[in-house]
Formats: sequence, C-alpha cells, structure tokens
Amino acid sequence: MSKLNQKMKFKAISYLAVGAMAVLTACSHEGDNFGDRVLFTGTETSPVVKFLCDGMSSTALTVTSTAKATTDVHITVKAAPELLDAYNKKYNRSFVAPEPNMYQLENTDLVIKAGSNMSSQVKITSNSEDLAEGVGYMLPITITSVSGDDLGVIEDSRTAYVQFTKVITIKAGFLNGSSSYEIPGFKCTDASDPLSSPVAALNQMTIEMKVLPLRFGTNPNQASGISTLCGNEENFLFRFGDGGGQPTNQLELVKCAIGTDPSPDKKEHYADPNIHMGTFDTGHWIHFAAVYDGSMLRVYRDCEQIAAIETAGGQINLSTAYNGSSGWFDTFTIGSSCHSRFFNGYVSECRVWNVPRTIAELENGLCYVDPTSEGLIACWRFDGETNADGSIRDVTGHGYDATMLTGSATWVDGQKCPY
Repeated sequence: MSKLNQKMKFKAISYLAVGAMAVLTACSHEGDNFGDRVLFTGTETSPVVKFLCDGMSSTALTVTSTAKATTDVHITVKAAPELLDAYNKKYNRSFVAPEPNMYQLENTDLVIKAGSNMSSQVKITSNSEDLAEGVGYMLPITITSVSGDDLGVIEDSRTAYVQFTKVITIKAGFLNGSSSYEIPGFKCTDASDPLSSPVAALNQMTIEMKVLPLRFGTNPNQASGISTLCGNEENFLFRFGDGGGQPTNQLELVKCAIGTDPSPDKKEHYADPNIHMGTFDTGHWIHFAAVYDGSMLRVYRDCEQIAAIETAGGQINLSTAYNGSSGWFDTFTIGSSCHSRFFNGYVSECRVWNVPRTIAELENGLCYVDPTSEGLIACWRFDGETNADGSIRDVTGHGYDATMLTGSATWVDGQKCPY
C-alpha cells in the first residue's frame, strides 16, 4: 500500500471514530441507560477487588456516582455467592465462595450524601486462620437497590468480586552465592537409555518457583554476571543475566529446547535469544513459571502472562544435559548451573509438574499446593524441613529429594506469602 493510500485510510478511520464518538455523546443524554449511574468504586476496568487476609483483617468497598448527588442517595448491597459460578465460567477460573462463618459484612445500607459522589463504606472482615492454604476464595458483593436522584447502575460494575488471599508466614532457603542443589532422581537410570528419567521427555510441563534476590552478578559480559535459579542447562533454564551484555538483574528463560530428539541441539529452541522477563531490584519476592501444554509455551511473572509462543510440539528434557555425552552431566539444579553461576538470595516453593497449570491454579497455589495434586512430580518447599542427610525433601513422596551440590544453605524466618 502506498504512503498516500495509508494516509487516506488513516484519515477515513479517524473520521469514522470521531463520528462514532459524536453519536455516543449525543446518545448519552437520551434515555435511562445513559443517565447518571452508580458503580462499585474502582471496578471500571476490572470487577475484582484484592483482599489480603493476615490474621484478623478488614477491607472496605464504596459506591461512586458518576455525578454529585443532589439529595441523599440510599444504596443496599449484599453478599451474592450464587453469582460465582457464572464468574468462574466466564473467566475460566475456579474460585470458591467462603463459608458464611469465614467473613462478616458490616453496613450493607450505604448513603451518598447530597453534594458528594462517594458513599459510606461496607466493611468486610475475615480471619486468615479460617481460610485454607492453597484455596482461592472469592465473594461477590452486589448492588441490590438504589433510591434517590433517579440513578441507575452500571451493570458491568454492579458486582464487586472480592478475592480473599490467605497470607502465611514461612521460612525460606538462603543460597548465599556459593550453594546449590541437584536432583539425582531426575538423572537417567540407564546410561544406554536417554529417556530413562521421569523428566527426560515431558509432553506437557510446568516449572514454577519463588525467589528473592539479595545480590546480582558483577559483570554483565561474563559468566560471573549470571545467577542461575532452576532448570537444566542447554534445555530449559531460568536465570538472572546471560553473560552476553544483558543486565545482571534481568530475569530470563533460556533455550526452551522442545522436540522429539533427546539431544537439545537437535530440538527447536524457542528461547534463543532468551525470553526477557523484566529487570528487578533486590529484596523483593518474584514468582515465575513456564507452562507447556504440548503446543503452546506460556511464560508468567507474578502470575501475569508475559509471553505465549506457538511451538511445533515435542518433548522437554529436564534430565541430564546432552544425556551425559561430551562429559557434560549437569542435571536439574537449583541455584547454579555449569557448577558455578550461583544465585545469592532466598528460594521457596520450587515445583515441577507433568501437566500444564492454568493461571488460576498458579495464582491459587502461590504459597502452597497439596503435595498429592495431580501431575505434581516434585515439590521442594525450602521451608527448613530437611532429611537426616541434609537434603531437601520432595514433599510429594515421590523421592526426588534435592541434595546439596555445593556449599551449604541456611534458613530465614518471617517471610510473608503472598508478598
């Protein structure tokens, strides 16, 4: 298309947009559907209201009018758990309504005083001790009536969906820049069979982990600028920095070798160049995950999707790099790769699955998952509980304990999750 035609097309679209806006503006003064209305404050772009429950906790909702009230406006609201099924279906979520004894509502009769456009508050109180770990709770609260000033309700914001999240206090593992773990149970059990490992040929997969960096590498142009988090070198690896000039505090997913051959060199590489997941400061928890469903590879940071890559299919190998050929025997590691490139910081809840986890499942399981969950191959909580030999117990009971590869680890108390 010529530049002239492009300009003409742009102008035509602009004229149409201006015309449409004029029509909408004219219509906004006609009929009850376009008069002044009320809505739950802050739900203009999303109906979800986050509520972190740490001990006995409270949050509050208000209702806003699109114009200042000329007389007192009375609004009633109520808890409406019966609306949750429709919400879950619409957004493909799996929230559970809290039981009535898990929360209290105070002041469900609200008032917008004359001359104001914001109501009094409805208060929601809950005790985190009443909430189960790993369960996503949500309570719809809906506007049932409005009287005064002949106000309608913006239907998309008639209901606020209050998402309860239980805050827990945990221990975390401290890797001090010279300590790391490996998973002997992930190695091939038969040297002649490169697929004799539970993670050598995953048709579907999820890796997730939480980390809090304390110090990053020093030189972005050298291997000393890399801080490895978890994965298998040359196959599928999360790390900070890449030694090739990228910032040492940049979270990256590396290689993503997917295909049918056991060797990563004979597979397609879907993160080469690496998938950049953002730069981070020290002292803050970060959750990251990669999910492969057999065709799509999705990458998440703090439960928000930041990449979606269509693949040609095949398997992911989290066992020994190059299957031990060329003298390279690195297996799945936590905190280092290539026997160096150490991570300096806290680690928690490292998990490997043979199923693709949904974003809802990632979010609901941010702090805890049931060790017997379907598809959970291994889970290392790094909560201070160790075996007699000092290894980190795989809480699934499958026996894929994480053994110390280098250095030693210590434990830090008082870490909050969610952070």
